[in-house]
Amino acid sequence: MLDEFILLLESEKEKVKEVLKPHLHEKIFKRLLGGFFDETQKRFVAFAFMPIKKSMFYEYDYLFELSNSGHSAVCFLPETTEKTRKYIDQNTFTYKSTEERIEEGIYKSLLIAYTGEFDFDEWNILRDCCFSDNKDKNKLLKSKVDRVKNSIKDHFFKSSIFLETAEHYVQLMNHARARNENAPVTIPVELRPFVGHSELVSLVRTENKSKINLSFQDYIKKAVYTPLIIRLKTHYPTKYQTVWGFYGQDCNFLIPSHRQFCLMIFVVTDNRKKTSLQFYLYNLKEDKLYNWTYFILNPYDEKPSYDLIVKIFSPISQLDDMKYLIEARSNFDDDDFWNNFVFKKSSSEYMYLTEIKFI
Repeated sequence: MLDEFILLLESEKEKVKEVLKPHLHEKIFKRLLGGFFDETQKRFVAFAFMPIKKSMFYEYDYLFELSNSGHSAVCFLPETTEKTRKYIDQNTFTYKSTEERIEEGIYKSLLIAYTGEFDFDEWNILRDCCFSDNKDKNKLLKSKVDRVKNSIKDHFFKSSIFLETAEHYVQLMNHARARNENAPVTIPVELRPFVGHSELVSLVRTENKSKINLSFQDYIKKAVYTPLIIRLKTHYPTKYQTVWGFYGQDCNFLIPSHRQFCLMIFVVTDNRKKTSLQFYLYNLKEDKLYNWTYFILNPYDEKPSYDLIVKIFSPISQLDDMKYLIEARSNFDDDDFWNNFVFKKSSSEYMYLTEIKFI
């Protein structure tokens, strides 16, 4: 089986190179073993192999983002597990970090698997790093086909990672429903844009979306939110005693995928301990900050709670889950809401937006 696997990797190595080259650092690309496509030529599997050198953790961290993602470790020697432990006392231990295992020479090689699918007019590529205490490349490759029952291609391309997203999620929920038949089967907010696409595509694109949204939020917090709060507390100290967001955040965001504007939502407590929700919209194209006043026209008396946002937004929007505000993998692309309840105009003037100007 190993010989067949190696021949298969070599069979379409050049085609895989063409796909992967724009995505890989040269140091990884030179270590590419090969790969192969499915019959549609829109899915592929590829592998690269790298010997691990001591005192090189920061280079590997740069190449593979080890600090921000998980990896699997394959240990073939029985004594290796003991070497990965740090004992606090005779009966208590923790495991050494990836950095420690590399610096101490416990990890000796790295097999990188690349699984890709062409969708949204581009290649979506998932990477998996598998460290080993063994330098034998073939031994690592063999571990990838040990469980093959029929053909090698079927083993890889009929993997659950290629299941349609909704089907994949329903399968997961069926296991949960076996334990709790009342468990709801609803597609998570972050996966809804990828219904009809594979689980692989949804994983890659939601991860990319999360990174971009977190960077965007960080910018807005530094450039807009923090200066706003300082000015509000300066000009209206009795009204702005404390300011906070839901789920331990400074504030919460509703952000469309195009990120041309965003709605900031936070809770304010005044000097009488009275709390209220406040909404501010920053328009990047205009470089202007507005107070969103729609709910001033539709008042509510409830004390802000974790489900209040959903409760007050649901009559005017598709917001049915707090994940839209707290999950970086989610964007709020409800055009009807943005056009008719935020940016609606009357006689060329915004109906629900009041520009913020501090003297």
